[in-house]
Amino acid sequence: MKKLLLIQILRTFTKDEINKFDEFLRSPFYNKKPNAIKFFSVLRKHAPDYSDENIGKESIWKQLYPGKNFNGGVLKNLILDLTKLSEKFIEVMQMENSFPENKFLYLDALSKRKIHNKFFLEYESLLKKLEKSRFYQNYYSDIQKLKIKKLNHCSIHTNYESELSDELNEISDYYISDVIVKLSNFYNEIASRSIAVNKSGRNSSFKLIFGNAELNNILKRSDALSENDLSILRVYICKYLAFAFPENTDNYFNFKNTLLKHSGLFSREEKSALYIHLADALNVRPSLKDSNRLLEFLELYKLRIDEEVFTELDGTMNIYSYTNIVKMAGRFSDHKLIKFVRDNFFELLLPEFKENMKYYTDAHYYYSTGEFEKALHSSLTLKLDHFAFKFDIKDLLTMIYYELGDYDGFMYHFDSYKHFLKKNKSVSANYRKWYEMFNVGVHRLLKIKMNFDEYELNKLEQDVHDGKTGSKDWFMERINKLRKSNRGK
Repeated sequence: MKKLLLIQILRTFTKDEINKFDEFLRSPFYNKKPNAIKFFSVLRKHAPDYSDENIGKESIWKQLYPGKNFNGGVLKNLILDLTKLSEKFIEVMQMENSFPENKFLYLDALSKRKIHNKFFLEYESLLKKLEKSRFYQNYYSDIQKLKIKKLNHCSIHTNYESELSDELNEISDYYISDVIVKLSNFYNEIASRSIAVNKSGRNSSFKLIFGNAELNNILKRSDALSENDLSILRVYICKYLAFAFPENTDNYFNFKNTLLKHSGLFSREEKSALYIHLADALNVRPSLKDSNRLLEFLELYKLRIDEEVFTELDGTMNIYSYTNIVKMAGRFSDHKLIKFVRDNFFELLLPEFKENMKYYTDAHYYYSTGEFEKALHSSLTLKLDHFAFKFDIKDLLTMIYYELGDYDGFMYHFDSYKHFLKKNKSVSANYRKWYEMFNVGVHRLLKIKMNFDEYELNKLEQDVHDGKTGSKDWFMERINKLRKSNRGK
């Protein structure tokens, strides 16, 4: 029976939902079949696994009707009835938890039934609740919908037109505010995906209409929008500019600083999305000679920890966020940060990732503490069963072989890495270029380390400053160390 839709649904129920479903079945409004209650009381004993040996059809029948001969038709009807009830329960629970949509439906019902006083009371209550909430993705569209419902109610029931004040103008202000938020987010998708697939996106309608316009100055003329509204919209305008005009590096920092200043206005879900979008904006910004993109990425991850949006909304730890901060901390030899991340977030990873992530974390931790043999052992023990991890560990091995001065090991790894990049066509040209120039740069550095040459070192240093190697800080730290150790020779 485990393949039945009924069992699939029941397996999704939490302990609290199992109790609520039992109450739901005992309500005559939803269920008028007592046998459904009895059937569920037997099934719930085997939650949450519902193993085959416990819920086989004949086993369930014996628990339901001891001593009676098995009747497949009766059991089939019981399964059908309870399945329909479980689907209805999901529907009811979804509606109860769908704020403010459930309130909008209630207002529609009050308006249809002409219960005017209650309609206006519910309207004012919901408006205050929305206005007091922290900003979320549909904030402006929800307020707009609410005001339209009042407008429609008063238009139908004309004796209540006096209840209208500035709704028409306010609706238009909230509409344009929602457009700015939604299109800013969509523009982020266009720019980020264009980079990922190595294609330049065409000019979107948003860019053609708004361009570099001073939207914030336009919005200040609104009587409906508060100072908080203007601050919220400023964040999205800055985000749009960071993606639409990434060549102006001030746009990225304006987005970052504006978000930092006003982050308290956003819900946790929206704030989490904005910090992820901030990293996307950094990714689309052109590299400059005097900038260190990796260090800035690391700072963004630290900010997410400080702002308590580093984990997923359900409290779990995203594997990419975890590996990225560990990898970046390893590049800057920040073993304290790696330890902090391991101590506070490792247990939040999904169980299937933990064994591999132990080796991944150890490899970067040992690298950051200078224990390169241990780092090598952990790197080679880790199973490269996730495509993204292959790049992280291969880059780490490149650095480990350099630190160990193992030229033969490096060259074997170097050739293997080149073959890996050549074979994987899914890697975009931009990423392929970065990986190749980094490994070539480390190869040059290792040759200088093995046989010091001041002229070659100076040439490499210039290429590092010109952005031709990536990881500027990592290279400069080792160049300075080589120059210092070979001074006077």
